[in-house]
Amino acid sequence: MFSKLRLATACKAGELSGRLSIKLGRGRGETLSGRVILALDPRAISKLSSGRDIVLVSGTNGKTTSTRNLANILRDFAGEGVSTSESGANMPAGIAALLAQLPRNRFAVVECDEMYLPDMYQKLSPKVIVLLNLSRDQLHRTGEVRKVSNLWHQAFTNDDVTFVIDRDDPFLEHAVSQAGHVIRVSFSGRRHPDAATCPNCAAILDWSTGDYACACGLGTKLPDVRSDKRLDGPQRNTVLVIEAARLMGAEILADEATDLISKAPDRIHSFSAGGKVIPTHLAKNPESWRQALGDVLADQVVLSVNARGIDGRDTSWLWDIDYAKLRGKRVICTGERRLDVAYRLSVQGIEVSVASSFAQAVAEFTSEPIQAIVSYTAYQDLLAAELGITTGNGGAQ
Repeated sequence: MFSKLRLATACKAGELSGRLSIKLGRGRGETLSGRVILALDPRAISKLSSGRDIVLVSGTNGKTTSTRNLANILRDFAGEGVSTSESGANMPAGIAALLAQLPRNRFAVVECDEMYLPDMYQKLSPKVIVLLNLSRDQLHRTGEVRKVSNLWHQAFTNDDVTFVIDRDDPFLEHAVSQAGHVIRVSFSGRRHPDAATCPNCAAILDWSTGDYACACGLGTKLPDVRSDKRLDGPQRNTVLVIEAARLMGAEILADEATDLISKAPDRIHSFSAGGKVIPTHLAKNPESWRQALGDVLADQVVLSVNARGIDGRDTSWLWDIDYAKLRGKRVICTGERRLDVAYRLSVQGIEVSVASSFAQAVAEFTSEPIQAIVSYTAYQDLLAAELGITTGNGGAQ
């Protein structure tokens, strides 16, 4: 009885704090709400997950869009209400706030930060875990990719959950190599930029056939699902979440799956500045930058990079990217690390200039189309400015 009362009190206090945060223009309120809930009831996450069918979504790129996509697919094809978060708050506080939402639907699709996944796996007892990918990201916090792969490998040793993974990623194959139930999806192989050596035994991986092979046997298990190698990142992620939805009871026919894949959502948002509309790609690490650069068609481009909080302080990853697609375009760099980006591009022979803010960069362009690629907190600043929320970081930088 006391345990239920404690949880109810914590959830009510969290709800009120979240509303206050929104009213004061300090943000969406999820993180503050979750912190209050966990401060008052440290076991709230486990309690709030009891009796529910939960899917966890994790990986380096595409977590937020894939989580939203999976939730929508379950609503449409499983006929169930689904609890989820639209904001990408994927650490314990954000997860607590999500689970406390009313109504508390039986289905919950939960985005989870890579470093917290083993802990959330234990506390949430999910039915399905979707692993999208692993690539270099926030080196000051996560270290090299194999650190996360090994962390997962040590945690996933039981047969109480089904994993859906991109089998072409050797780090994911290593992560689930001790797990009991795995649905392996292959897109006919593609070389992983961070996987010169085997995550299992550290030997040099053989990529001569376009797929990886190692004497230790990593990657020898055949895929359960084979998909089209021509699919891009968001489309590949959609294939994975469709398989997860089917495991949760969604009835998705082949032609319906094809339609969902063709309409795969991406992390692109159009912002208005100076009377101009700018399609803006969120890119957080080398892999997402490579994808975003591949989609740049405009001849005027804004690049905005910060090194604040979730961005990670280490910007050495800028040197892991080929910016050749920007040659011949007019490029303006902004954000707190605009000089870092400008120097990196200049070394590759790309003409570039800098501006003190996103708005100033846009003002320097002509009326021709503009596209932007921005880091996480730069994206948050633009969203906050659009919503009239004070970020404490100068708004849209």
